[in-house]
Amino acid sequence: MRGRLGRVGAAAAMLLVLAMVIGRTAAQTVAAAPCSLAPRIDGVRSPGEWDTAAARPIALKMVDGKGKPGPVRNGELLVMNSRANLYVAFRIPDAARDASLSPISADLAVLSFCRGEELAAGDDKRVVTHGQWADKHLLAPGKDADDTRKDGSAAMRWQAVGGGSSFVEWQIPLKSGDDCDISAASGGRLRFNLMYADKFSATLAETEFACVFGADMDHAKGWGTIALADTTVTEAPAPAPDWIAALLPHTGAPDRLEHRLSRVDATEIEVNGHSGGVATVELSYPGIVGAVEKAQARIFLPPVLAENPGVRVPLVHVAGYEIDDAGAAGLLARGWAVSTIHAHPLNPLGRGVNLDRAVLHAAVRLPFVDPRRVSIQGGSAGGWMTLMLAADAFPLICSLPDVPVVHAGYNADYIARNQIYAAPAPGSDKPRMFFLQAVGSIIDQMKPLYGMPFDGKEALGYSPTAHLETITAPILPVFTTADMLVPIDQVGAEYVQLTAPDQFPSGYSSAMTERIAAHNGARTLLAALPESVRQVEVVKSVPGQARLGPDGSALGAGQPCKPSFSKSKTWSIVILDEGPKEPGVGHFKYAWSIDHELFRAWAMGRGVQPEQLTAPKLARLMKRVLGETWRPFMVKPAGSQKPSSANQLDYPEAERADVLLGLAAYAEDDACAVRLVALYSKLPARLKALGSSLGDGSPASVREALRAPSGGAR
Repeated sequence: MRGRLGRVGAAAAMLLVLAMVIGRTAAQTVAAAPCSLAPRIDGVRSPGEWDTAAARPIALKMVDGKGKPGPVRNGELLVMNSRANLYVAFRIPDAARDASLSPISADLAVLSFCRGEELAAGDDKRVVTHGQWADKHLLAPGKDADDTRKDGSAAMRWQAVGGGSSFVEWQIPLKSGDDCDISAASGGRLRFNLMYADKFSATLAETEFACVFGADMDHAKGWGTIALADTTVTEAPAPAPDWIAALLPHTGAPDRLEHRLSRVDATEIEVNGHSGGVATVELSYPGIVGAVEKAQARIFLPPVLAENPGVRVPLVHVAGYEIDDAGAAGLLARGWAVSTIHAHPLNPLGRGVNLDRAVLHAAVRLPFVDPRRVSIQGGSAGGWMTLMLAADAFPLICSLPDVPVVHAGYNADYIARNQIYAAPAPGSDKPRMFFLQAVGSIIDQMKPLYGMPFDGKEALGYSPTAHLETITAPILPVFTTADMLVPIDQVGAEYVQLTAPDQFPSGYSSAMTERIAAHNGARTLLAALPESVRQVEVVKSVPGQARLGPDGSALGAGQPCKPSFSKSKTWSIVILDEGPKEPGVGHFKYAWSIDHELFRAWAMGRGVQPEQLTAPKLARLMKRVLGETWRPFMVKPAGSQKPSSANQLDYPEAERADVLLGLAAYAEDDACAVRLVALYSKLPARLKALGSSLGDGSPASVREALRAPSGGAR
């Protein structure tokens, strides 16, 4: 999402310059009203939401991309605040909903703030279009960047009533703690301006736009002022939409199974002109040393559930990193629900698998989720999380890890030992390897979590290379030869390309040495995977392909890449041949447009196949029921006096319920049920956690046996 809206934001800089042609007007003050009930930030003016806000009619004098005056559009500005949040809404007539990002032709609203007499680097800016928004800050006149942390919320919706209009809503924390956000107290003042662009495009050919206060957006003279209400009120949360509340009704304390997810917030989001939803939920889970921890997650709901709440839909778990509204919108448009962690401060590698595991267990049990159509996806450390979850979960439609960490011990050791070379050279303040230095903070998080040397055998417990035998659903991982953050060395030595000796500081190395722990003699992905289960496709970059710039943004259109995949082998590994590593590279050297959808559509249409259950996979599932870890390892977290066994399981009742639910979903197919019986009969007696047998061997009796144990049914 950030990439797509970033292109809109960058092109919108032209508007900020062109806006200087608009005649200046005297600065105006808008006195915000106190807010006691938060509005739902969904781009819809629901009855009662904004009734107490300060309302000001506005006349926007539109101009086109060449500065030619257009018609006046009479709209409305609404402002209110609580002790902690500012709420701004904006309505403007607009005859049509413009929301294309390829090519760009989108309605766009920009809310900007200025801390001083003139704009300066770090001043807050909020950009919103249909279905997505960005929290940005000013770098220089006409240039901005995304905040590293996204605070607040925003939404824009169009409706056809009365000739058509767009309604925009923002919620902005008064003190988020982010230096690039506003910082104010109730009773204070904020200098601001707001711009709306109708049918914004890169060429401005059909664009009309205007600023609320008539001044240009690159200079704050003539901007308006919000006089914040002096209030100590903490607003009540907005009520959840009825259909979301019905799907996720629990709002009490979260428990360990039946009411695992407690809804704390919910709102509607636009999905291609329809109403989807997103609920923020709270849950508890056992941490790596077993202590109970609390966190939040988000459950995205496709529009089909608003229209037909009785259906069951596929679930995509976005692993590791949080996906935002716009990122989820494409999945929601296909009719899929999405689960993801929410607002966790640590990198996935720095917090471990336990939270994502608990969120996935809880999401699969939701009554509107089809447990036979579950997939997992994620990138980088989220790709590592995807692999770890895929080894644990059952059944799955597929997994999609992009540039995933494969040997977590090697990758952490690589980052840690090369920080000295990534840092600026003596006498310089410019990092020699910017992206590699930037991920050094991940190591700072991993050390107190695991407390063991990364090149030791304990790292195998949280390395996918030691869990590959239980990844049995179709999987499409993508790697690149030039990756400086997840080196190709851990995939296969045959794909490592020699670097120019004078490019890197003396001492830098990405070599997979023998001191890195091996599992069954294998350190790399390809060494650990039998050829019978894998296909490898190499995709070469093309002459003239656009590169990624120093900030990671694409310096041109991405090269299309539609990976091939095997229909008979579990692993379809894609390696992008970008040439050797270079110091200025992050994950990718070149811009790519990777299309996973052919693979995903094939996997979804194919469904869960009998061969997804293997003897090792079933043994792992039974160990989960028995409370046993598949690859035990020790940890010595910060503050611990001695090592202890790492907890890599959810609550016992949640583990049992998830296994039973998964096996029951698998056994809905007769051929799958027969395979389950055959594999179960061959388990050692100690691992037959569901009894000595599963029925009389017939598919119907297997299904009955899986329903019988307590906790098996939803």
